Amino acid sequence: MALEKSPCKSEARLNTIPDLTIKETLHSEYDVLIIPGGDLRPIAYANELFEWVKNFAKLGKVIGAICSGVYVLAKSGVLKDIPYTVTLSKEQRNFLNCFDEEKFSYEPLVKEKNIITAQGHAYVDFGIQLNKMIRDVRDESIDFYIGKRNHYMEMDD
Repeated sequence: MALEKSPCKSEARLNTIPDLTIKETLHSEYDVLIIPGGDLRPIAYANELFEWVKNFAKLGKVIGAICSGVYVLAKSGVLKDIPYTVTLSKEQRNFLNCFDEEKFSYEPLVKEKNIITAQGHAYVDFGIQLNKMIRDVRDESIDFYIGKRNHYMEMDD
């Protein structure tokens, strides 16, 4: 979902086309919200987005934000009393004027209740922890995604 259904080019130069706009979605239809990072300029004044996220958060559902996507949570007021991490420098956080510096933690990942935030480089741990928040995750799956081992290759025929 996005503000508009127009194509968007990701940081990795991949084109994505949203299926829905925010106006077409109902908070009750979703259990999890994942906010990716990226260029903040297109959403800097997206009050409709910030209001949507604030209302979603009020439902107590799982929310994950990574890299600069944590800005959306801060701008929405969701991080008001919640510790967080974000891939933005102190200068950038101060400029954006919506982050509480006392709640910032320079950690790869910060989880508080139903909200998880992560530095951009911690995408594997972010994915694993987010999955753990919504379902049971087997140790074999975690081993695979952290590059420890592939249990499927070790199974007997």
